[in-house]
Amino acid sequence: MVESCYIVLFWISIVFTVLYVYMWHKHFNVNLSLIFVFVPLAAFGYVFKSQAVVLEEYILAQKIIYLGGCFLLLFITWNVFEMCKIRIPKWIKLLLVCASMVVYLSVMTIGESPLFYKEISAVWRDGLIVSKTYGPWHSVFYVLVMVYFISSFTAIIYSFIKKKDVPRISVTMLFIPELVTVVFFFGEKIVGNKMELAPFGYVIAQFVYLLIAHRTSMYDISDTSIESIVETGDTGFISLDSKMRYLGSNRTAVDIFEGFENLRIDQSIKSDASLAGIFLPWIDAFSTDENNDKFYYKKGERIYLVDVNYLFDAGKKRGFQFVISDDTQNQKYIEVINRYNADLERDVEKKTKEIIQINDIFGKNVSPQIRDYLLKGNIHLGGEKLFATVMFCDIRGFTTLSENMPSEKVVRLLNEYFTGLEKCIARHNGVINKYIGDAVMALFGVPIPSERHELDAFLAAKDMKSALVEMNKSFAAEGLPALRFGIGLHSGTLLAGNIGAETRMEYTVIGDTVNTASRIEGLCKNYKTDLLVSETTAEALMKKHGVNLNFVDNSDIRGRVEKVGLWTD
Repeated sequence: MVESCYIVLFWISIVFTVLYVYMWHKHFNVNLSLIFVFVPLAAFGYVFKSQAVVLEEYILAQKIIYLGGCFLLLFITWNVFEMCKIRIPKWIKLLLVCASMVVYLSVMTIGESPLFYKEISAVWRDGLIVSKTYGPWHSVFYVLVMVYFISSFTAIIYSFIKKKDVPRISVTMLFIPELVTVVFFFGEKIVGNKMELAPFGYVIAQFVYLLIAHRTSMYDISDTSIESIVETGDTGFISLDSKMRYLGSNRTAVDIFEGFENLRIDQSIKSDASLAGIFLPWIDAFSTDENNDKFYYKKGERIYLVDVNYLFDAGKKRGFQFVISDDTQNQKYIEVINRYNADLERDVEKKTKEIIQINDIFGKNVSPQIRDYLLKGNIHLGGEKLFATVMFCDIRGFTTLSENMPSEKVVRLLNEYFTGLEKCIARHNGVINKYIGDAVMALFGVPIPSERHELDAFLAAKDMKSALVEMNKSFAAEGLPALRFGIGLHSGTLLAGNIGAETRMEYTVIGDTVNTASRIEGLCKNYKTDLLVSETTAEALMKKHGVNLNFVDNSDIRGRVEKVGLWTD
């Protein structure tokens, strides 16, 4: 039974530690974390002790258990002082650490020296029966333990009576694990003189500290907020929890709302009629409509702007925060500003319409992508080298067609044709750089580089072929002639940028890649096909994107020494 109880306590302490890790917050002090490390360690010592079958195992278990007695109580004491906001001088901390270490070193001599136990022996009678006689350092251990307990109780009582900036609920909760640990630590052994109460006290204390940690996380929210605001200055800060309890503020806020001077941390603002009359209506208005988050507070000749927002922790609303700033000067100018608002709005509306009109016209004369690129400030002469794909598309026999048609029908035919092609090109991230008579020059990977410009150009060409079939049906219905075109694609390095004079420039691309793409398009009629792809582009399509293409020929290209491989779909 004893062993089972100790095992259960050990696993409960492990569960509590896991829960603590889950709710851990960066503002938790390190002593609180160490408590959750040492409680399972001490509990394990009692499990090991209950399972000991020889004296050596019993002694080892005692050494583990006394880690709790020497160091766990130290960390509990430091945690109490930390949460009560009482600073311990470094030399005292060092002295206490040394004292605990010296006492624990005496514990390590058990079985080898009479310092801690004068005598220790064991016999086996339905279990290991141990008899021991305490040595002088065991008395020192008790003195050290009493120092820790008395110091902790003193700090708790002092904080409860004197310190207004420490939450009373947290202070009250701190008293519980201290009392439980004292009672259980010095309690008599029960259940046939075999079970000790200390591990029960440790685990109960651990549970209470878990509750304290959960509650402390709410106050750490206010700490985090205060860190981002000047502690003393023009900006005030106040935080309340969801039950209207005061969590904290800075000096500036207290100077503005003097009622907080006498309000304890964790005390409800409802206890002060003046504060309740000011803050509760703001909270009600904000809770009803979160957009209603700005209010004004007048004190004497000063007018303060109060911004209300929620306090969040792990995505949960935990309370309210108020940021207060002196808005007196701004209020003096509001009336003046309002007089100009109407005129300003009219001017802005007029200018906006002009900008939209200019932008629209600009976007119709160059592609939207190039327009946006230039409007970002890229309007100086010069350029950059890019690896991209160039497309040329030209209508077959258009000169003959246009000579036999009225000019207005030619224009309408071209406009419908170019509109259909532009949609296909834009759908695949291409931009039309220019119209050259009845030909289109389009770019892929310019001005914005792309890893798939070859595929975009190829898919755009496929769409253009399908679109032309549909357009020809529409042209036939209108009595217009059917159109045929040739498309040439080539990928390579080119120079892209603003070409021209300072007073008149054009965003375009130049280089051998452009010339080669144009000449490949011209070869479409020789090979009686509507699409030819250069070897460079074809290789990328087949290897990078798994496109199936058919080889056409290795052809001479004017201006190039080597023949160029041509492919089609």
